[in-house]
Amino acid sequence: MESFNNKQFLFFVFIFFLNTLVSCSDEIPKINRITSKEDLPTVAIDEFKTTLTENGKVTGKMKAKRLEQFNKVVEPHMKFPKGISVVTYDNTGVTKSSMTANYFVYYNKKETWEAVGNVVFSNINGDILMTDHLYGDEKENKIYTDEYVEIKNANGNIIRSNSGFESNSSFTIYKFVDVSGQIMVQEEFASETDTIK
Repeated sequence: MESFNNKQFLFFVFIFFLNTLVSCSDEIPKINRITSKEDLPTVAIDEFKTTLTENGKVTGKMKAKRLEQFNKVVEPHMKFPKGISVVTYDNTGVTKSSMTANYFVYYNKKETWEAVGNVVFSNINGDILMTDHLYGDEKENKIYTDEYVEIKNANGNIIRSNSGFESNSSFTIYKFVDVSGQIMVQEEFASETDTIK
């Protein structure tokens, strides 16, 4: 009788275990997707900082709270999920351009990038671009967006576009779509701010 109880107990344990596996079977593909190699970065670095040099001169600096590099995917890329800060310099050490964003991704093969969230891009002339979404194409030597963008130059002029913007990669030559803005005029020429639309 005791051996029968033991066998019965083992049988119920086996049935319980089998039912548990069946009921959880729907979750197994999700778990596999979460832990697949494609979802995990090849390299991950916290508090990332680097300095770019050319012929012994500093040409750029980059820092980010986190860098994730994905090599084992169809489109290899580097992701900066916690934001990025980039500064480039000319041969004399003067800042040529700078950019900050809440999120940044760079696609290695295409040589393109995407910046998202509080994007601020400044150029050597002191112009400051602000938008929530900015794209870059290194092969085409351009940056662009089809979303709202605002540019403030060193003179205080503000130009806005609701439908698009395109520029060379150094943000020194640019054009807009659907432009509006304010131009500050010196007092000897006008008594109030002129507005263009």
